[in-house]
Amino acid sequence: MHVVGVYEILKRLGEADLDDLVEAAYREGIPPPVATRALMRLIERGEVEVICGMTIRYKPR
Repeated sequence: MHVVGVYEILKRLGEADLDDLVEAAYREGIPPPVATRALMRLIERGEVEVICGMTIRYKPR
């Protein structure tokens, strides 16, 4: 359930770093550890792209 919520938040943000994503998830009632775990599952499934630059950012595929 939270995996879908985190993916929807990331789609709405477009691209975000971990702090922004966790903050947005927390505002919607998803605790930070759960949001981080859901993000890692999305990365493992290939549904989220990791963008490495000056900072690490995440983007839905």
